[in-house]
Amino acid sequence: MNKDELIQNLHKLYRNDTWINQLFNSTGLALDEIKIQLDYLYRQFWFDTVDVKFLPIYEKLLDIKTNPNSTIEDRRALIEAKWKSSGGKCDIKLIQAVCNSWKNGKVTVSFVNGTIQLKFNGESGVPKDLDTLILAIDDIKPAHLPLTYIFVYLLIKDIHNKMKISELQTKKIMEFAFNPR
Repeated sequence: MNKDELIQNLHKLYRNDTWINQLFNSTGLALDEIKIQLDYLYRQFWFDTVDVKFLPIYEKLLDIKTNPNSTIEDRRALIEAKWKSSGGKCDIKLIQAVCNSWKNGKVTVSFVNGTIQLKFNGESGVPKDLDTLILAIDDIKPAHLPLTYIFVYLLIKDIHNKMKISELQTKKIMEFAFNPR
């Protein structure tokens, strides 16, 4: 790729010279390899594309204790949340930004009667990686303010005459309001 670009920059008399082509071929291959490595490094600057090799660097930098059972997405979300929360004062916008970095997202943050309220608007039931989000929020919120969680469940009014049996069969028991937990 780079060889062709380099040769196109030469005068047309030199473009077919064997020695020039060999020289530019080796130079072009080296530049191609450098471009591949630069693209790889560039991806490490984004939370959603950071490689598993670079996660420990971010975790050490942000003083994050890694849970060995965490998935790469959970680790990325925790790094993004910690990064966003590492500067400035804690307010609703900051807590919302941390919630938005969480892999399931779809959390609405509000302040009601002296309580920080998190309403989960995404999947029904209690999200399975809720602990990661709670740790990130506990790290930034003022200690004297309590957290309230509001979870969305499937209610009878959401099901009756609205869902087919085939749709109901795809739902997990944890998504229903009568959850036997």
